[in-house]
Amino acid sequence: MRQTIKDIEVNTAYRWFLGLSLDDKVPHFTTYGKNYSRRFQNKELLTHIFSHVLHQVLEAGLIVPSEIFIDGTHIKATANNHKYKNVVIVQKAKFMSEQPETEINLDRRKHAKKFLKPAKRGEAKPKKQSTTDPDSGWFHKGEHKKVFAYNAQVACDKHGWALAYTVESGNIHDSQAFPALFAKLEPFSPVNGSYSSNRLS
Repeated sequence: MRQTIKDIEVNTAYRWFLGLSLDDKVPHFTTYGKNYSRRFQNKELLTHIFSHVLHQVLEAGLIVPSEIFIDGTHIKATANNHKYKNVVIVQKAKFMSEQPETEINLDRRKHAKKFLKPAKRGEAKPKKQSTTDPDSGWFHKGEHKKVFAYNAQVACDKHGWALAYTVESGNIHDSQAFPALFAKLEPFSPVNGSYSSNRLS
């Protein structure tokens, strides 16, 4: 934001676009930051905007939900990596983690092998929690880079229209984030017959 304000101060094209004369004072960068945080502090507002746009696109018949693609990415949080506290949390089980274990053990029984030890569930583990952005999670990006981040999952149709999204802390595994995203895709299920925008409320 600071750089943008500096650019506005010296770039006449920016001033013209914003309706500022050469003599007008450009507001301090903190004015925009405070205004943004006040306006968008309520996370429900962004959800309502997304739903409204999605309804419009559905009504226009632009979405083809016969094929849905899901991808996720980690987004670096605006958090100082050195400002954190250590907390103990109970780990969630990964989505459908029991089913593969059961199938593997059935196969091992057929081949007269020992069963695998059951995965530890509900185990308390120490985690780093940011003091500047507690909603973010400590993410190991590669072998050496570690940052506070968010895990964003987006589901799109074959034309790239976003149908649903979730944002979790960066230390949440994709398999743990999936059920919440999958639940949001229920209105697009072929079982429902028609893809009605009324189901998206």
